[in-house]
Amino acid sequence: MPDASRRIDEFVNRAFKSYQDAVIAKHKKDKSRYMYMSAPTPPSTEDGSATSGVQKYKRYGLSEDKTFESLFFDEKKALMDLLDNFVNKSGKFGIKGFPYKMGLLLHGPPGTGKTSLIKAVAQYTRRHIVNISLAKIKTNQELMNLMFDLKFGLDGEDMPVTLGFDKIVFVMEDIDCASNVVMARDDKAGKRTKKSTKESGSTDGDDDDDDDDADLVTLSKMAGISSDDVLDLDKLIGPSNNKMGGRSFGPNDKLNLSGLLNVLDGVVDSPGRILIMTTNHPEKLDPALIRPGRVNKKLMMGHINAKQTQLMMQHYFQCELTDAQKTAVIDVFANTAKDFSPAQIEQLCAEYDDVVQMLDELAKLGD
Repeated sequence: MPDASRRIDEFVNRAFKSYQDAVIAKHKKDKSRYMYMSAPTPPSTEDGSATSGVQKYKRYGLSEDKTFESLFFDEKKALMDLLDNFVNKSGKFGIKGFPYKMGLLLHGPPGTGKTSLIKAVAQYTRRHIVNISLAKIKTNQELMNLMFDLKFGLDGEDMPVTLGFDKIVFVMEDIDCASNVVMARDDKAGKRTKKSTKESGSTDGDDDDDDDDADLVTLSKMAGISSDDVLDLDKLIGPSNNKMGGRSFGPNDKLNLSGLLNVLDGVVDSPGRILIMTTNHPEKLDPALIRPGRVNKKLMMGHINAKQTQLMMQHYFQCELTDAQKTAVIDVFANTAKDFSPAQIEQLCAEYDDVVQMLDELAKLGD
């Protein structure tokens, strides 16, 4: 048969297409939510470029237990209103041209509910969680791939799971501990960069190039090279044609602040994306990382107050506190110099079955 080869190829293609459709249907049928964590990156080739293929992930099922109903902080209603507007494309998010993406920065001491809030946001918006660990990322290109490819290879699955931005909450936890690239640069470098930019006549309102130059100034000081010489590099080699943040991304370009900033708010659009960053020390972060436009809302997850303690007790004991019990809570907070974390109060609610017993223990902790 002269066309045997063609017919065999067509049969194989039809069979493979049918298999692909079946796998995609299986993924769509799965209504569970998962947390995806990237597996170790495959080894690089001799020229330093990563091997081809889809990034592998481990995934773990998410429960529906942690919701906003069991979270107690002063800005809860404001955050839920913001999420409602985002999901429904209403309010500011319904205005043409307003960036349709959300960045949240959660900060505060340990035990104040940052991780619980991430779970609640994912549950409220019916999204998966994709954990991005900056400590494991070596290059800007690797970060770009993790944030924009949206394909999740899994062990035991022939085809990757494909998710849209509107199905994911990206999470970067404890970013101040994960990588030094997020740390604030010294004021002198920042001032030198602003002066250089002003003299160059830049008027585009985009400070990504400022971020790059400040990185170069800081590195030049460490190396003992004149910052003026470093900042004149573009005159020698010409400006980059890649406006993905002003400088080209290659397989060997080490992860830096400029690469991170371009993932957050560069030329490549990410409509519907939610990104949550957490830190215990926001003062250590570079201001460029958390400026308006990259972060929609900063939430201080601090120690719990008397009002939120009352609400938490009513939730876990499933009863309305009496006026006397409410006053007892207020008195504890008014007469102690100690601070209580939400985790501490939640633990007391778990330990005691009786409101009176818990109030007695709370009073002892306040002494």
